[in-house]
Amino acid sequence: MNMVIPNAGKEMFLDRCMTGGSYEDVKVELYTNNYTPIDSSVTADFTAATFTGSGPITLTAGDWDAVVIVSNVAEQQALVAPEWTHGGGAAQVCYGWFMYGDSTGTIYAAQRFDTARNMTPGSIESLDPFKFKLKTFV
Repeated sequence: MNMVIPNAGKEMFLDRCMTGGSYEDVKVELYTNNYTPIDSSVTADFTAATFTGSGPITLTAGDWDAVVIVSNVAEQQALVAPEWTHGGGAAQVCYGWFMYGDSTGTIYAAQRFDTARNMTPGSIESLDPFKFKLKTFV
């Protein structure tokens, strides 16, 4: 499934782009509820994974590569892909990831995996590459 930028995230991106709104760090987490992100999704729609090693990964402004244009699509990639390693304990099924503002809690983006991930002790989930793309639609 493609990444979804819910309405709150769209508002945030445009506000920062057009009016110079302030930047905030973002957190990326895996989620465990069987949910498909939609335009009206909010952070509360996602149940964060709780296995050992599943905590939120914080990305700051300095954690992103320069924006490039590839075939008229703007792309920006995280310098280090978010990655979680199950550190032991009970297995947990993860259906996707979600990203939200560190201070506001505003949902920025989310993606349901094509196939749910059964996170068992020792398993690793890496979002590589962790990339955002912007394109004009007509």
